[in-house]
Amino acid sequence: MPKRVDHSSRRATISDAVLRLLARDGLEAISLRHVAAEAGVSPGQVQHYFPSKDAMMEFAASAIADRIAARISAAGPDPDLHHILTALLPTDPDSAADTRTLIGYLAFASVRPQVAETLATNGRAFRDHIAGMLPDHPDPVTAANTLLALLDGLALHVTLSQLPAEAAHTLLTTAIDEALTRTH
Repeated sequence: MPKRVDHSSRRATISDAVLRLLARDGLEAISLRHVAAEAGVSPGQVQHYFPSKDAMMEFAASAIADRIAARISAAGPDPDLHHILTALLPTDPDSAADTRTLIGYLAFASVRPQVAETLATNGRAFRDHIAGMLPDHPDPVTAANTLLALLDGLALHVTLSQLPAEAAHTLLTTAIDEALTRTH
């Protein structure tokens, strides 16, 4: 009788290995051989679920988006601008790993125009959502772009240990407050 394989469990094991490698060792660690070793499976099994590095990275992007959405959702059913943006700062080991994974994905996308365009489309949608939360601001789109650029820079500085998470949180909170109080 053939062995019964739980495909969703196997895919989860392999995909978790992709995320761990990306967070721990960076983009260069994502290879069939490294992922197989990290997952404790054969290279053939990895290739069955992820036929290429691009497929592994596409999955990583989806998983990070899901994790970020979960962090925002944890703020409650109707999170305000503070909750949404501060939830994206790397303030604990899990969110720090997510940020390192995202940095690896951004490096991957930077040399793949089609992937970069998907990121840009998603980024514009998120920016527009943030701008919609600034209805009294004279230029909500520019304010949203500024807040998101600040968030990205702060997250990078925290990840590189150039800035403590608490200081980043304070800087971001101050910028959000200024954007919310600036009116026509």
